[in-house]
Parts: sequence; C-alpha cells; structure tokens
Amino acid sequence: MKNLLKVTLVLALAAGLTACKKNVKDDANADMMTGTTTEMVLQETTVEEVEPVQASLGVVHFALDKYNLSDEARKIVEANAKAIKAQAAGADYTVVVEGNCDSRGTIAYNIALGEKRANEVKAYYVRLGIPAANISTVSYGKEKPVCYENTQSCWAKNRRADTILNIK
Repeated sequence: MKNLLKVTLVLALAAGLTACKKNVKDDANADMMTGTTTEMVLQETTVEEVEPVQASLGVVHFALDKYNLSDEARKIVEANAKAIKAQAAGADYTVVVEGNCDSRGTIAYNIALGEKRANEVKAYYVRLGIPAANISTVSYGKEKPVCYENTQSCWAKNRRADTILNIK
C-alpha cells in the first residue's frame, strides 16, 4: 500500500511538471500563425588599435652660429605647414621640431643654439596657423648628426631643424 501511494505521488508530480513545461516548438508555430516574429540581432564590434602615423617633413638648415630663418628656410617651413594642414586635417596630431647643431662648440652652447633654432621654426609655424599647443620643441645640440665628417659641407648638413608630424 505504501508503494502504491509512493508511485501515485511520483506520477502526479511528474504529470504536474510536464504540464508546466513550455513547448518551444508550439510557441514558434504560434508566432508564425499570428504574423509576429521575434528576431535576434547580434552585432559584432571590433576594436582595432591604430598605430600612430609619423611623417618627417622638409629640413630647415641654418648658417653657422645662427638661428634666424633665411628666405629659403621660410619657404621650407611654409611647405611643411601646408603639408601638416593637409595630412592632419580633422585628426589629432602633434608636431615636434628638433633643433640640431654641428659638432663644434660646447655641449651647453649647442643645446642652447638648437633650442633657439627649434623655437624659431615653431614660432613661424604658429604664424602660419599651426596651433602652438600642437607643437613641441626639443634641442639635441650636436648629439644627433646626419653627417660625421669634419668638413664644412658636413657641418652645414648638421645645422638644422627637423620637423616630425605625429598623427594619432
């Protein structure tokens, strides 16, 4: 008798649970019959890290122990400013002006002269419409030569200001 009671309870419990089970197939068919549909849209998002673009622009050369811009140097800076405006249009960018000197003179003198050269080029960029907040300067003095010979022509190549454009 006890076993019969247990079997009856188990069957009743199973029947009750079966009645509560949702029929997914019938629900899908019901949606089709009523004209409503349920649509699931998955959107894939890809995040790519973009490498900054770096461009070197025209090099401005200076006379011995000078930091003022010659007419030729102004033309180079003007061309660089046009290139900066064209390449960086609508982008987040920075400009670095690097002042350099030849190998003659003391370290302190060349650092100061390189700074004056970089600041002179920066000031002209600002006059040409490049925001000062986007321009930084650095002086390498005689630490980054492009030519290593001890000749007048080589020293002239090292008396320069390099402009680097970084587009983020």
